[in-house]
Amino acid sequence: MAASLLLIMSCEPGNSAKQSTSEHDTQRSKTEKTKQLDPGQTGPNPALLQGNQDSFSLKARRLTSNGPWVVELFQGSERLARWSAISGYNTKPTADRRWSPGNGAALPIGDYLLGQPEPWGTDIWLNLQPQFKTERSGLGIHHCNPGSGCLCIPNRTDLEAIAAWVKATKINKLTVQN
Repeated sequence: MAASLLLIMSCEPGNSAKQSTSEHDTQRSKTEKTKQLDPGQTGPNPALLQGNQDSFSLKARRLTSNGPWVVELFQGSERLARWSAISGYNTKPTADRRWSPGNGAALPIGDYLLGQPEPWGTDIWLNLQPQFKTERSGLGIHHCNPGSGCLCIPNRTDLEAIAAWVKATKINKLTVQN
């Protein structure tokens, strides 16, 4: 079928089979590079769970000062997984992050006690309890449906992977770095 497609494409004005193949290979190469995943991206596996359970940590941070967020899983200093996340509205970058809910601010910087995953309607909820003084409450990690002040994970499969890691390793702390 691919050969037929190349033959058809080569019949179009200005295209040759060689050009089409080259463009296809370039596109496939880009796709393969973007699909390279960290070893723990889809959840825990026996090889990654070996070792000291206390060495696992979960961190959240913005990639840029007003940009997207990521949640990262580490074992010691080695990153095992990285998932896209959202916290706060991009239109409210200067909102007070320690003030009461409803202002659209991102999670405040600091350490949080992290609860075990639990059902939340059809969603999954991981409770976050700030370990610093703040007016904020009712914070957690969940699927975006919507949510601005928590840590929202837009991809349900990613949320399930995070929940599986928390269950398997008993991670009980999240650090918001910036």
